[in-house]
Amino acid sequence: MISAGTDHVSHEHGAALALAIAEIVAGVLLIFSIARERLHKRHHGGIAWVELAGAAMVFVEATEKSRQPHHVSFIILTFVQPMMLFMFAIFDAQIAAARYLKADGNGFEARLRLLFRRKIAWENVRDVHIVGNKVEIDLTGGGKRTINLRDVVDRETALRWTEEQFRRRLVTE
Repeated sequence: MISAGTDHVSHEHGAALALAIAEIVAGVLLIFSIARERLHKRHHGGIAWVELAGAAMVFVEATEKSRQPHHVSFIILTFVQPMMLFMFAIFDAQIAAARYLKADGNGFEARLRLLFRRKIAWENVRDVHIVGNKVEIDLTGGGKRTINLRDVVDRETALRWTEEQFRRRLVTE
């Protein structure tokens, strides 16, 4: 994107020149945000800078695509992707906070995806096995539930905590 913007700077003027400069700036922002992310290695934060820079880059590309005559629905759909990236960047901390493991008097609950959660009542648990990154739960009714902790940030601690919660409630591994 930086090289394309550099090529456009020498040939364009007016609004097209501003778009070419925006291409260069978006490319540089993306490179710096990736470098910053690699150096700091943070798991949580307020804003996801790589996604924000990516949203800026895709927004510039969408603007470039919309300069030619297109149907209105094409123009609208072209800007959906940068808006989604922007929303993910801004709400990164809230999305990360929505993921949790919880054990209370009623049962065990795992919400590892944004929209889905697994809840199991203690009285329905017959046996539990920790196998690799997975918690395999045998149910009293004969079924089986599996909770995959592969994407959890501190997986080893989460596995130990989960095992402790089940053992504390008289469920043996």
